[in-house]
Amino acid sequence: IDSSKYGSDPRLREALETFVNESPIMLYATVLNNEARGVQAGGYNAAEDAFLRKALEAAFIAARQGALYQSDPITIVRNKRSEPVIVYARPLKVKDEFRGMIAAVVTLSALLDPLEDIRRAGLEAYVIDNSGRLVAYNIADKSVPGKDMVSIPIVQDYLNSQGRTTATRKFPLTEGSQTEDMLGTYSPVQNVNWGVIVQRKVRDAYVTVEEMRNDSVLWGVVVILLSLGIAIVAAKSITRPLDNLTQIARSIAQRDFTQRADVRSRIEEVAEVAVVLNSASEEIQQHISDLKAAYEEKAQLFRDSIKMIASAVDAKDPYTKGHSGRVSEYSVILAQELGLPDEEVEKIETSAILHDVGKIGIRDAVLKKPGVLTNEEFDEMKRHTVMGYEIVRQVKQLTEMLPGIRWHHEGLNGKGYPDGIRGDELPLMAKIISVADTFDAVTTDRPYQAGRDLASGLEILRKHAGTKYDPIIVDALHSAFHKGSFSKYETRHKTIEAVPQTAA
Repeated sequence: IDSSKYGSDPRLREALETFVNESPIMLYATVLNNEARGVQAGGYNAAEDAFLRKALEAAFIAARQGALYQSDPITIVRNKRSEPVIVYARPLKVKDEFRGMIAAVVTLSALLDPLEDIRRAGLEAYVIDNSGRLVAYNIADKSVPGKDMVSIPIVQDYLNSQGRTTATRKFPLTEGSQTEDMLGTYSPVQNVNWGVIVQRKVRDAYVTVEEMRNDSVLWGVVVILLSLGIAIVAAKSITRPLDNLTQIARSIAQRDFTQRADVRSRIEEVAEVAVVLNSASEEIQQHISDLKAAYEEKAQLFRDSIKMIASAVDAKDPYTKGHSGRVSEYSVILAQELGLPDEEVEKIETSAILHDVGKIGIRDAVLKKPGVLTNEEFDEMKRHTVMGYEIVRQVKQLTEMLPGIRWHHEGLNGKGYPDGIRGDELPLMAKIISVADTFDAVTTDRPYQAGRDLASGLEILRKHAGTKYDPIIVDALHSAFHKGSFSKYETRHKTIEAVPQTAA
């Protein structure tokens, strides 16, 4: 038929409506002649949307010039909900003569629900196109499709890589007058030259390691990236059906009415989508696994460094070998017996490992003295709490562990050191480590006393409950002891012979 009759030919209208109805991501499609008149189909009237109408006008101009067209993401409101869409178009030609344009509006709404899920998991994730413009974001007030994101350093890195690499880096993110250090990863999505960026605040990274180890973040990211892959491959799959529909339109223009839409090719397209999606999924899985491994490696290095420092302190005095490790293990038993959450138990464990780190600055003559210390020597020994506090407070990630390091020799009655705080002023962390420290001290052989058995050590602490030690924590020690939590420590061999106490 003549292209001037595109709007009135029922066969063209039927073919276009069939094409739209069989594609769940297709909101609107139109075939226009060289005067921009023709037929349209779909449940959403793009012509009434100012932004889509402008995009369709730009598409027609590109088609007249013989070029394919793909718009930036555009936000529409459908069913009382905002969703991103993209306009695709291509020219219709017969023997190199421009006869019109075929165009489609495709929704990317499949991204919205998974993006919300990943936001609740505590991660920011967004998709950008090959010019650095936003496709979708999982934070509502930042989700402005088409927004220029090039000013963000990690977006610049992705664009500079030309979509060929995957990388993780730390970068500053400025929003208004606030600048926050972020840890982010970018990864290209093949075939469409889009990029996926996942980021999190650096100050939350320590907590994130544990969360990622428990797979919650891993699966959240996989969900959003798989959903992205579905949307991208679905958008890519438009090309062949458009070719098929173009061929049908060209045949009609040439008065060949024998051509029909190839249904089998659409079934094969589903198989092709599955192959592409599986390949993208494998890339995503490998990338997330590498990211998780990097986090776990750094966390393990951090924990091993802490244990190494504690071992170095214990090594100064052969009589206290393993003391820091045992106090840490006892503290964990007490914290769990008290029902504290895992996050608090981990902080107490780390604080207990480092509780005597200040002894690294105490003279060996005092630290290793076999007899009772003089008043002056004891004053020097007491300084290890403050010295440890000053050493550890230089590490920002250990700020929450400082109370146990400085105050593990304080008592409820205010007669401890170094600050003489009492009662409710004393943090729970410090009170737990105080009980654990004393329990190990009285049950371990020292130069000036023989170690008691665990049951006798427990009785010593019970005598001072309510005066020096928190009675609730001593009760927790008693309960854990009778549950068998300390059974493995009852059989450890004594390696140091006790030396009788000498006169001061």
